[in-house]
Amino acid sequence: MCSRETGKRVLWGPVVKKKVLITIACVIFLAVCGGLIYGIFYWYHATKKPTVVADLCYGKYGRTGADSLVYVKENDQYIPYIVIDTKNYGDDAVLLLRKFVYMQDMMYRDENMFGVGGAYYNGCIVDNFLEQEFYNFYSDGMKAIIRNAPVKIHSIYLVSKRRTEGPLLETINRHVFVLSAAECGGSLPRDPAEDEGELIPEVLENSVSLYTWLRSEQIGGDDTHASLLYRRAVVGNHIQNGSEHYVRPVITVNRNEPIELRTFDTDTIQGTIYVFPGDE
Repeated sequence: MCSRETGKRVLWGPVVKKKVLITIACVIFLAVCGGLIYGIFYWYHATKKPTVVADLCYGKYGRTGADSLVYVKENDQYIPYIVIDTKNYGDDAVLLLRKFVYMQDMMYRDENMFGVGGAYYNGCIVDNFLEQEFYNFYSDGMKAIIRNAPVKIHSIYLVSKRRTEGPLLETINRHVFVLSAAECGGSLPRDPAEDEGELIPEVLENSVSLYTWLRSEQIGGDDTHASLLYRRAVVGNHIQNGSEHYVRPVITVNRNEPIELRTFDTDTIQGTIYVFPGDE
């Protein structure tokens, strides 16, 4: 190889090859070290025994399926809930999404309110059922654990005015509630100024095959409502047609709430599951 200035041959070849080999060796060394560090980190956290409910969050350290479940007692029967990390209800909380829908279809509001939209408002049928009847399914110990979370909804004023005065949100505190269309990533039209929560991808990754109510506004005019089917938020029309859906309750608890392993051998549960110590 010749220098451009002198035209003399300079032995760059061996030097370049040596630098290339050193660079390759360094890259390989760093990759191996990185892999070992990641492997040790993942192994430590994956095998570390969860002690608080946030340790079970879906997707954390690769947790999916049964690895992300905590069991909550309803009417003396343990029911699985998926643990989800979201900031929609406060930095100190985790969301517990019932793995299965509650198998009782219901109206979301009084049928005498025909011509008035809104799938969820303070005092609607779904809201009253969840906060009163369903909440009482839990044990006294679990009631002490469940947070009274702030939930944003559309007000009865907006619903009754059919959006001529809206949009208008209000915040209510609820122990048990349902998700919003925004949290489920639906393509429903909504005012960007309204905030019903950020997208929670884990909900769609753990979808169910039944229509479930969402707490979102009426969409597209009179007597419409929002619900979720599989991984798609949809709009329904007319209270007489397809207006009876199911609920998939959600609750929140403090992310540092202690959990423990218990072993069961019953008709419904065989094996070891995570539960809350106070849920008796």
